[in-house]
Amino acid sequence: MRISDHRQGGMPVRRKAFARCGGAVRLPRRARAKGLAKWPVRSVLACAVLALSLGVGPSPFGDWDAALAGDALDQLPIKQFHSYEPAARSKRQATAAGILEDLRKGRKAWRKGRFAKARKAFERAARKGSIEAAWYLGHIYRLGRGARKNDEKAFRYYRTVALAYDADETSRMRLMMTVDALVRVADYYRTGIGPKKKRRDPRRAYRLYTIAAGHGHPAAFYGLGLLALKGEGMRKRPRRAIAWLVKAARLDHRPAAMQLGDIAARGLKGYVKRDPVAALSWYIIAARGLAEKDNPALFKRIKAIRKNLKEEDQKRALALAKGFRSLNAVPAAAPVARAVPAAAAQPK
Repeated sequence: MRISDHRQGGMPVRRKAFARCGGAVRLPRRARAKGLAKWPVRSVLACAVLALSLGVGPSPFGDWDAALAGDALDQLPIKQFHSYEPAARSKRQATAAGILEDLRKGRKAWRKGRFAKARKAFERAARKGSIEAAWYLGHIYRLGRGARKNDEKAFRYYRTVALAYDADETSRMRLMMTVDALVRVADYYRTGIGPKKKRRDPRRAYRLYTIAAGHGHPAAFYGLGLLALKGEGMRKRPRRAIAWLVKAARLDHRPAAMQLGDIAARGLKGYVKRDPVAALSWYIIAARGLAEKDNPALFKRIKAIRKNLKEEDQKRALALAKGFRSLNAVPAAAPVARAVPAAAAQPK
């Protein structure tokens, strides 16, 4: 009897199809002469589908239509649906979860003033690649909170964050942190580190300040003003320097207002006449909300100027300061690129 006459489940089985599924078929003499005694199995999945279509054996999943129609789907062995089993948490997911937990602990400790504990949590997160943790660590080592003050370490952490800067960043929090890090790195390039002024590079500072100023960072305008005032990293431009300092002061940057007070108190040859009233008004703007212990040098200057001014001039300086603040008041919800998001208050 020929194999083509065999029937399986009432349906004839074709020789070629059956052979491709691993069936031992005695081929014609010409094929055997070429060494093709058996056809190899090409694909287990293809064979299963073909066998089903030809009616060779029952479906491995049973009656599919019946299963979909009733509750039988819930009773099918889960091993038949490997791709739907919940996958084990990957190493990347576990790392991300660890970073979030360390950041949560670090922020909580920071808000409570437990800076040493915050530093340990942030260091764990930073080792796992957290930009936010590196940003906090930069503040910790720059300010000496929770660790001994170390400008070199602070510079390295800030630089790590600055390298992650992307002008097209969609996360506002991440963008603000990277822009702030650009300013911090630029500050070190402007002033240098330590007595030997390591890493001092005013030209590089100017480039970084320019990028950060494009995002409205007040300290970037202040840095640009100082560079232009001294002619470091760029041509000396006193008028442009004063304009940048005023812009920073309008964004509530205290050091900029204090610098403008110094300029008005001493005068700037060829550009600004000496004006004690204007100087006092700028100092008052800089001192708003501060106690004397917060900035003794600033209050010392205020006292020195007030000694040489009449009461009328002092009132005029106070009126000028109030007028400046009312004209340049920045609402809390204004989209100004402050140094840090409200969720994580920036260290001063």
